[in-house]
Amino acid sequence: MRKEVIDGGQLISIMFWTIMGTAVLTLPVLIGRHAPRDAWIAAVIFIIGGLGLSLVIGALAKKFPEKDFVSCVENVFGIWIGKILIAIFFIWLLHTTSFVIWQISTFTKISLLPRTPLLIVVLIIIIPSVYAVHNGIESVARSGQFIFLITFGTLFVLFLMNMPEVNIENLQPVFDDGFNNIIRSSLAPLAWAGEIMFILFLVPNVKQQKKITQYSMITIILIGIGGIINEFFYTAVFGPLRQHLISPFYTLVRYISPSDFIGRYDVLFVSVNLAGNFVKLSVFMYILIFSFSKLFKKQNHRPFVLPVTIALIILTLISVEGSPQLTNFLDNVFPFYTLPILYGLPSVTLLVAKLRKLK
Repeated sequence: MRKEVIDGGQLISIMFWTIMGTAVLTLPVLIGRHAPRDAWIAAVIFIIGGLGLSLVIGALAKKFPEKDFVSCVENVFGIWIGKILIAIFFIWLLHTTSFVIWQISTFTKISLLPRTPLLIVVLIIIIPSVYAVHNGIESVARSGQFIFLITFGTLFVLFLMNMPEVNIENLQPVFDDGFNNIIRSSLAPLAWAGEIMFILFLVPNVKQQKKITQYSMITIILIGIGGIINEFFYTAVFGPLRQHLISPFYTLVRYISPSDFIGRYDVLFVSVNLAGNFVKLSVFMYILIFSFSKLFKKQNHRPFVLPVTIALIILTLISVEGSPQLTNFLDNVFPFYTLPILYGLPSVTLLVAKLRKLK
């Protein structure tokens, strides 16, 4: 098979939306539960955690050039222990991807297709990503770069249009939420930041592998700055009320007064979010299917696209009872088993590789 190649700009573009896609829908709610006034600090901690993990990613990419993460783990821990560790990651990713599909589908159903059965919405959401994944990571990367250029600027403009609603007094006093609440509010953002480690599965496809650390850090900084701006606006506009909002960004956009050119800006936000989450879901599914194929030593991932997609659809429809239950799970359970997997697995792999002096 021809080796697929993606450049640095494409890698940054797809990883931006891989993390940001559902983060813009979910993280403001989770952060606001614990630190509504000091929510911006959670975004700062997101940057710190993401940059630390980026150093680990860069070190692994440098130590094992031209090798994906599955090969790295098997090389460091041996075939059988390596397969067990990757199987654990695969189960985590399968479960998490079903949450991603459910979140995107439910948001689409509520905002655009309220009378459409959830199964139909799930199919509408998942089919474009299945097509992109079947065509390979180059297809995902090209789509992601185009979407990034359009959506990044659009989101920035939507925030600027809310400037008249900003009340700086809602941000004061700083650190009023307390140290413990601020740290607690940062756990979910750190879990999302951990998704930057997906880059390790794409190392062989990256054109300039020596710049993996740089690409990872740029992605984290872009998202982190966006998160700080997001949380600033949510708190400055809504104040204490942000704790009770189901979708702060969606509500924020609806505050914008209609113009002669655009009557409803919320539809614009939904469109931007759908485009970004197409990239997120495509990357999640590609890594999921790629990991599964590597477990069975298959070079071609395409035969696994259909069975994994069917498994995802079934899991999506049975794994979530409703939005309140998922929100509680993402807040109280998800970070505590995600952080050891996304941060711990790469870090321990690098440590053992150094101890064993592997190359």
